[in-house]
Order: sequence, then C-alpha cells, then structure tokens
Amino acid sequence: MKMVIHAIHMFICCFYLANSQISKEYDRILANELDYIDVKSIPAVLHNDNVYLTILYKCSLFTRRRISLAIRIERNLYRYNFAVFRRHWFCQKSTRVQTRYIHVKLHRSLAYASDSQINLQSWPIEHGQLYLTMYQNEHEKENEIIKTLQYKVKFLPVHERPNIRSFRWSPPMNRRTEGVCQTEPEIIRTVNYPLLLTGGVYGKHFVLPAYKEYSLRLEQHTRVTRPKFSILFWIFIEDYCASDVSTMHCAILQHLTFNNTHLSPELFLNREGQITVAMFGYLHDLYGIGARTFAAIPKKEWCRIAFIVNEYSWTIHINCASNWNQPIVATYNAPNYFYSYDELGTFVIGGTDIVPSFRGFIGQMDVYRRVALTYEQLPKRFDLSSMPFVPSILQDSPQCQRHMRSFKQCLEQYDLFSARLQDKLTCTAQPYRLKTTPQHCLLVRTWKKQMMSTNDVRYRTFRALRRQQVNSTTDVGNKLYELAVKLLESDNLDLVCDRVIAWSEQAICYGHPAAHSLLAVFHQFGLCGLKRNSTRALELFFSGALRHDRLSLLALGHRHLYGLDNVPKDYDAAYVYYREMALKAKNEFYSPKSGEAAMEYIRLTDDKLIGELTFDKSDSFYWLKQQAIRGVASAQNRLGELMYAGSNGLTRNIQAAVEYFRLGAAQHDPNSHFGYGLALLNGQGTKKNVTEAIRQIEQAVEHGYLGAQVALGFHAYEIEKNYTKAAYYWQNCFDKTYDIHCAHNLGVMWTAGHYPPQYVADHARAWGYFSFAAQRGQIDSKLVVSYHNARGGHPVIIRDPWLGAIWSRHVAQDSSGLGTIVRRALEAYRDRRWQTAFLFYLQAVIAGNELGYFNAGYLCKEFKNETLFNCVEDFLNMYLMMHDNNINTDSYALLTVGEYYQSKKVNLTKAMQLYVQLYQTGNPQGLYNLAQMEEEHELNHTNWDKFDIRFDESTASDRYRRLQTIYQHCRSLNTDKSDESYIPCTLAYLRISAIIFYQEHFKLLVTIILLFITTFLFFYAV
Repeated sequence: MKMVIHAIHMFICCFYLANSQISKEYDRILANELDYIDVKSIPAVLHNDNVYLTILYKCSLFTRRRISLAIRIERNLYRYNFAVFRRHWFCQKSTRVQTRYIHVKLHRSLAYASDSQINLQSWPIEHGQLYLTMYQNEHEKENEIIKTLQYKVKFLPVHERPNIRSFRWSPPMNRRTEGVCQTEPEIIRTVNYPLLLTGGVYGKHFVLPAYKEYSLRLEQHTRVTRPKFSILFWIFIEDYCASDVSTMHCAILQHLTFNNTHLSPELFLNREGQITVAMFGYLHDLYGIGARTFAAIPKKEWCRIAFIVNEYSWTIHINCASNWNQPIVATYNAPNYFYSYDELGTFVIGGTDIVPSFRGFIGQMDVYRRVALTYEQLPKRFDLSSMPFVPSILQDSPQCQRHMRSFKQCLEQYDLFSARLQDKLTCTAQPYRLKTTPQHCLLVRTWKKQMMSTNDVRYRTFRALRRQQVNSTTDVGNKLYELAVKLLESDNLDLVCDRVIAWSEQAICYGHPAAHSLLAVFHQFGLCGLKRNSTRALELFFSGALRHDRLSLLALGHRHLYGLDNVPKDYDAAYVYYREMALKAKNEFYSPKSGEAAMEYIRLTDDKLIGELTFDKSDSFYWLKQQAIRGVASAQNRLGELMYAGSNGLTRNIQAAVEYFRLGAAQHDPNSHFGYGLALLNGQGTKKNVTEAIRQIEQAVEHGYLGAQVALGFHAYEIEKNYTKAAYYWQNCFDKTYDIHCAHNLGVMWTAGHYPPQYVADHARAWGYFSFAAQRGQIDSKLVVSYHNARGGHPVIIRDPWLGAIWSRHVAQDSSGLGTIVRRALEAYRDRRWQTAFLFYLQAVIAGNELGYFNAGYLCKEFKNETLFNCVEDFLNMYLMMHDNNINTDSYALLTVGEYYQSKKVNLTKAMQLYVQLYQTGNPQGLYNLAQMEEEHELNHTNWDKFDIRFDESTASDRYRRLQTIYQHCRSLNTDKSDESYIPCTLAYLRISAIIFYQEHFKLLVTIILLFITTFLFFYAV
C-alpha cells in the first residue's frame, strides 16, 4: 500500500515539474503579450474516457474577464449550432501564463452507442468545432469578444462508441428486445411498369416514406440545405407538349405541398425538348432557381435520364438508345443553397392543375435517397424484354405506312378524276384532239376496274373522296370504324370476321382512337380464329390511350387496379388512367352530345326492368310522345329528361329535349322551367340567352323547385362575383332540400375562402360538404374526394391511393362512350341478336365494367359459348371479385359460380362462402345447395350459425337429423323467393325423413314383413 502511495506521489511531482517548465517556457515567449488564450494539444478523437484539454491563458487587467470553452456541432434534429460541451472561468491580471485542465464530458448521444432500454439515440455525427473565447468582462456578449479561436474536432464513429451501461454476465436478461435497426429502403422505385402520360393535368402521385431510425432522420434534417440525392428514369417522348395546351413547359416531375407550393426538385420540358430544372432555396420560395439544358431530348426513342444533386450543384446525364456512348451532360453550380426535404409534400410524375404533362412514357423511375451517384455507378441498359408492347405502339409500323401510301394513291386518282371532269366541261381550240382519250382518263378507268374486281378498300376510299364524304385521313378512319361496327351489328360474325379485323387495323393507322379497343377485344378473347394474346391487347390499349380512347384508358386502369394480364397492381397508376377518363366523363355530363347514351346498369336477368325501357320505337315511347303532344306537362318534362340524358333506352337528342322543356315551361312545370333555363344559360340545343335563362330558373323556384337555386347561386358566384348572394342561395337550398349540387358548391366556397362573412379557407368544413355530396352521387365532389385521397396532404384525411382510384373509377365508368356501347348491346339483346350483344358486352368487359362482366357471363352461360370461353372464370368470377361481398351482388352470379366450384370440386370453401352470401341476399337456393354439400361432405357446424340454425346435442351428433333440421328451416323461410324454394325443400325434407325412419325402425319393419309373409303362407297352405 505504501509503495502505491509513493508511486502516485512521484507521478504528481513529475507532472507538476513538467507543467511548471511548460509555463516558464510560455512566460518567456509571451512576455510581451497582454491577453492570450490557446489550447496546447487536442486529442485526435474526443470521447468520454478521461480526456483532458490543456488551456493556456493570460489576462492584462485586474478586472475579471470571462473565458469560455465550447464544443459545438453544426446541427441536430431540433436545434442549430448546438453546444454539446461548455465550460467557463474567469481570469485577472497576471505576468505569467496560466494553465487550466478541462475534463471533457460530451453529450451522451455523441459519446455512447444507442440503447433502446433507456431511450438513447446515438447521433451519427463525427465532426464538430471547438471554440475558445475571451471576453472583456464577466459577461458573454458577442460585441465584447477580445479573442476567439476555432478548431475542428472529431468524435468516435457510431459503430465504435461504447455502451453507456455496464451489463451483467447475462446481457440478454437486461434486454427485452434486440437492439437491431430495421432495414429501411434507400432506393425507392416509384415506376416499375410503363406509365403513359397523354399531356393532360394528371399524373402519378407518390410520397417517400419517413425514416424510422433516429440517426437517419437526423442526417436528413442536417442535409436539408445541402441535399444529396439521385433520380433515374427512362423516358419515351411522343410529343414535348400536347398540341391543345398553351403552356411553354410540360412536366416530367413536380413536387408540391397541399396548397400547391413548389418544392425542390422539379423537372420540365419546354417545347424545344430541353429539360428545365427548378430548385428552391427555402420553403416558401416563389421563384426558385431555374436552369435548362442546351441539348434537347430526341423524340420517339428511349432515353435514360439521371438527375443528380450534390449539395450546391446538380448534373444531368442523358443517354439515348441511338447514341448510348455519347451522353448529353449538363451541370449547374448554384450561387446559393437548395432547400430539399423529400418527406414534405407529394411528388407527381406527370401533370397537375398547374402544369400539364408531356406526351409519352415513363418506363422506370428510381429515387436514390442521400446518395449522389457518379456516372460510373449508373445502370447501363434498360431491359425492354418485359415490355414488348412499347416499341410497336406507334403508327410508323410497315402496315400503317402501306395504308397511308394507299390513301395517297387514292387521293392521286381522285385528282386525276377531277381533272377528267374539268376536261369534259372545258372547250378546246382544237376539237379534233378529243377523238383520242386523255392518258389520265385511261389510268383512272383501269385502276377503278382493278379495284372493283378485287373488292379492295381503296376503291371505297376513292368513291368516298369522289362523293366528298371524306377529306382527310381522320375522316377515312371514322368511316372505316363505322363500317366495322355496322358489320358487327349484322349478328353474323363468322362471315364478317376478316373484314372487321382488317378495317379496324386500317382505322387505327388512319388515327381513329376507338378502333384500338375494338381490335383488342379480338386479341384478348381469341375471336375469329385468332389466338388469345393479352400482350397484343396491351399494345392496343397503350396506343389507344395515347390517343385518348376512352375504353383503352379504362382498360389500363382496370388492369392496374386488380393486377390483371401480368400488369402489376398499382393504385397510383390506376388513378392516372381513371382520372383522365373521369374528366372526360365529367365533360360529357355537362356538355352532352346528341347520338350518345347514358350509362345504365341493367342486368339481363332483370326482365321486368328491360320490359319497362322506353326504346325509340317501343309502344311506351309512342305513348309518352302522344301524351307530350297533347300538352301533358309531366310527359313533356319526362320526355325532355330522357332525351337530354339519353337514358331508359332513348338515344340522346339535345334539340328535341330542349323543345320539350320549353313546352313544359309554358305550362309552368317547375322541372321544365329549370331544364329550359339551364339550356338557355349554357346554350345547349338553343341560342344562349342569360337574361331569359335567369327568368326561367327564378320561375322554377317560385313554383316550388328549390333545387333550382343552385343555378342562381352559380350565376351570382361566377358571373356577378357576388359571394354573399351565392352563399345565400346555396345555403338556403342545402338547408331545405339537402341538394347535393348546392352542397358541393358550398364546399367550393369554403375551400377558396369566399364564404361570407369570414372569408377564410376552411378545408375541414369544405370536406364535410364534399363528402356528403360524393356519397350521394355528385360528380364534381366525387372527383374532389378522389383527388385528395390520391394526393394526400389534406388536413382532414390521410392519403389512400386505393380510394382515389375507386372514386375516379366510379365517375369514369359512367362515361357516355361506354354507355353507348352498352346501349348497342342491350338493343341487340332486345332484337335477339345474341352474337352482337355478346361482342358489345365484351367491349365493356375489357374496360373493366362490372355490368359487362355479368351480362357477358350470362350470355356465355345461357347460349353455350363454353367451347371458346370459361364463362365462370372469365366473366362471372371477375364480376364477384369486383363486388367483394357487396349486398347488391346479383344472385345469378353467386349461384352459378358456387355451383361451378361445387361441381368441379376446385374450391369448396369458396363455394360455401358464395352460398352463404346468396342466402343473405334473400335467396333460399343458397341454403338448399349448402345442404346438398352437407349430404356429400360433413361441414363445420359453425357454418350454420350464419343461417340462424342451431342444433341441440342429440341433433348435432346425427348427420341426418341435422339435414332434417336444415331442410325444415328452408321450408319455413319467408322471403321474396320462398315460394320457389318450398317444393324442393319439402321433397328433400321428406326424403331425409324417410331415411331416418328407415334407419331407426329397420328391425321393426323386417319383423312386420316376416310376420306378414308367414301369416300369408300359413293361410295359403291351409
């Protein structure tokens, strides 16, 4: 013990002598310095394991001066310039340099490893600054600093830091969970399947997930003004901007907050094909820092674009397929920092209401978080094998070029024909020359004979040109499509197959949008001898959607929504296509065109509803028309409504509908007043007259139709800009009638901050109105609800891409384009043209329409088309999947699919579920079929609880007693279809009762029979 004390004493003495020598040496060197501070030595790495700093200082005045030592880090999650260690002391006048030893104790988040048990998060910071400062007096004021020194210091790396606690011999006993960080994705693939953008105001939304690990969140916040990230995507440009938009730029990628504040980064294309990059210096920067590339991206070829941000600069690398080894490189060094926080707001690939998208494809997009890639790290090639349809969607194919040359030839022949007619009408100075036929006349005559003999479509084109029925390739495409549809209506597909396919292909080449989806039906289902080819159908869907074909847009959205035909399930991508189609359906709703029809959900099993339809040539239509001619106001209004909407079997006729509204308004029918007023206000079917329109709508209100106030409020809001008057009309209308249009308009006012007297935007109150109206069918509110669910960021709801797609789908499926096709199918069914009806319903099937699936399945099953189709798997099962246990599911589909699964024995569990659902719709057939299954296979007793059937102990153990109880319950049901089920259930009950009687009284029966035989033989022998 004495030896240890002696050793310590010797160490202290040596340490004191050494420091005394150091102080004397500094005294000699700094004898003339008045005020002095310095750090003698700084360890290579700071930690909490007995680290001391040696501070040398000297003061020149007797008044006390403050000396402060601080170790700071630049930034942590919540604070800037955060001090992790502080010490201060005071000094007075001294002729010698004084020494002070500071024991460093860092913040525990910098010194120790993370420990979940005590909620300790280790900061991933390895660098800091040491500040040594002398002040004029005792106060710490920046304007009284005499000297300050700054040194860079290092901390232990995170993986080398020790634990703050000392564990026992059995550390697992101290930990309830393993302290293992979960893997968090750093590469986010936002597009994994070709995304079609048509130049509209819609795009695919995505948000980047928030980091869960504290250290990653800390680093992310640290790099908000010094961001590092990379965005890689493959792009195919059909057009830089759509021809019908007036903007100078079209969007590739946008980053926006809920209130449409722009965030970094954003990428645009100008009309010359140059990329414009927009970065912003702070959160509410209205202008940002914009720069564009000198070179343009070529059209109609795949290019890989890498956008890389590395703190204060960004770089773009563009590699295209034609010149892969000669990339286009653009670099920009910003004069100021960028503000980029990828968890804020929503990213949009494509267009928004602010900037529309370009026309083309995004093949794949990856976001690399916290990484600025180098050119060598970029992927080299894009695998097109998984997307064979992309290169073949263009009209530049050899087949289409041949058809375009054909049209050019027809046009040349038409010019020759016109020249011949001109020669016939022109007198020449040398009449003897007319004895010989001009050369061009011979050419036309020979060409006509050749085309007529081969039934070539070019002669039809020439004849249409001659009769001035067509003037361009678009007119030719329209004519060919109309001819193909007429052939389909002939109900003789076997004879017209070749012509329908050929004319549809030519119509596609001539630019007709709807021909794509018509031809896709034949490839999707293998009609007319073609093989089933869903890939070729996808090609046609993409090419049709690029040209705004309505069924093609619905088809792509449907495949993304349910993951069909090897298309990945992607609700955000489904929303893009449904959104475009929904906006088209909205325009069709507010600006209807004559000749189209409304979408009506009429199942072919509903004979009563089909019988009540008012077709153009039906007796009910003529009766209603006669009533209207005789002046019955209700008939005039009813006929006007049907013709305006094109519903209940009638073809849309706007002019006739307006005339019936006018006749009804003359008799002061309130609904007719309103209909006629709207027509005058919008100029639909009549000349626009705002004054007369307002008078008619006011009369509708006066005669009791309070819902007409929606139009008065609209005029006050949009035309007069009188928000008080508009709010009065809409609020009064909603309070008294709960009109959905008034509810929507109130939501618009609260969103825009126009509701008096507050004039403050209230998104929560607006959402209440929008939600109320959307659930009751208001088309604009449906679109608003869809938009906010897809985009997110709303103060009331959270982002739900599935709901966004579903709400847009509800609007898109009510399109007049789809309604017209379903009407053709229904008329064909009425006229007993089964093939035609089936083909038109197949068009509705590819569009993902549940009515199309049901009616096509019904026709397939009833008319024995099962040699070409699996009626259950192809149609009815998909119909049930789309309904997903909905109470409105048709019982025919439930019964047919259930019996299919039961007979094939492929999925008995699913069959039981369908029978239960069938019973819950009020059809006893579900209970009867499930009892039949019980006879073949013993089922779980819990299944019968859903039918309110309970078994006692004696019955539960006896299979036939259970069946007797079930059939007895079936006999006693009281539903709409119980009359149909009574006899089958009674016969089954008697059969099971007989079996029970036979089993229980078998011995008695045998004894009686033997006794009877013995008695008979005895008397016979006697």
